[in-house]
Amino acid sequence: MTGLCEKGSIPFKLDIYPYYGSDASAAIRAGFDVKHALFGPGIELSHALERTHVDSLKATAQLLHSYITSDMMD
Repeated sequence: MTGLCEKGSIPFKLDIYPYYGSDASAAIRAGFDVKHALFGPGIELSHALERTHVDSLKATAQLLHSYITSDMMD
């Protein structure tokens, strides 16, 4: 994903949430052998009041478009 961001001049920050749960992590715990990635707009705070910047939403949309139109989807 970072390559797509760099190629498309999409602003990004890489972050790791070691205790975050997702459908992908549930599938892996269930024994499925799947490749996965999560991406989305950065947020500040994570319960009751989430805040994000509109530019983060735009960058997420750009990344999604770049991903689904890339040769990674072939």
